[in-house]
Amino acid sequence: MAVLRSLVTYVNGVLATFVASILAMLVALVRPRSPWVDRIARGWAHACLWPSGVQLTVKGKDRADPTRSYVVVSNHQSTFDIMAHFVAIPVPIRFLAKKELFSTPVLGWALKAMDMVPVDRGVRNSFRSVEQGARRVAELGKSIIVYPEGTRTVDGGLLPFKKGAFAIAIRTELPVLPTTIYGADRAWKARHKVIDGGPITVMVGEPIPTEGLTDDDVDDLRDRVKQVIQDTLDELAEKQR
Repeated sequence: MAVLRSLVTYVNGVLATFVASILAMLVALVRPRSPWVDRIARGWAHACLWPSGVQLTVKGKDRADPTRSYVVVSNHQSTFDIMAHFVAIPVPIRFLAKKELFSTPVLGWALKAMDMVPVDRGVRNSFRSVEQGARRVAELGKSIIVYPEGTRTVDGGLLPFKKGAFAIAIRTELPVLPTTIYGADRAWKARHKVIDGGPITVMVGEPIPTEGLTDDDVDDLRDRVKQVIQDTLDELAEKQR
C-alpha cells in the first residue's frame, strides 16, 4: 500500500508541478501582483498532499497578520514541509531555491515569474543577493520562508540554526514568524523513497519584532527563535504520547 501511495504521489506531484508552473507563469507575466499566483501555489500544495496520506492540522493561524510581511522561520523535517507551509501559513510566501532550478524549463520560468529567491551555494557572498531578494519579496507584500537548519533532519530533532535568516530579518526590519512543523519526518522520512503518510501539524507562533535590532543581536534572535521552535516541538510531542 505504501509503495502504491508513493508512486501515485510522485506522478501526481510531477503533473501538479507542471500544470501549476504553467498557470503561475502565465498569470505572473500578465499581472505579477495578482492574488491568483498565490492561489495557484496553494492549490499546487493541496494537490501534492492529496494522495500522500497526510492529514494536515494547522494551529495558531490567527497569530499572523495577513496584511504584513514576515521572515517566516521553520524547522525542516521533510520534502512535505514546503507544501504544508503553503497551505498552513496565512500570508503569501516565497522561498529560497537553488540557483540551478531557475535554469530548468517550465519550473525555472515559474520560479522567476513568482519572485522566488535564488541561492547560489557555491558563492560565499550569496547572502547579499538573498537579502536583496527578501526586500523585493517584502515590497510585493509577500513573506519569505527560510529553513535555518539548511537541510532536513533525520531523527526529528533540531539541527544547528544558521544566522542568515535572522540577519535578513534584522536588516530588513521584518518581524520573524516562528513556525514549527511536527510529524513530517515520519510522513516522509529523509533519504527514503517510500511515503508513509500520517498526521502533520504546523504551529504558527507569535511574531517577534526586529525594529531597533542590529547585527550584534543576530545570535540572540537566532537562539530565541530556536528555543520557541524547540519548546513547540516538545509540546506537540507530549500531546502525541
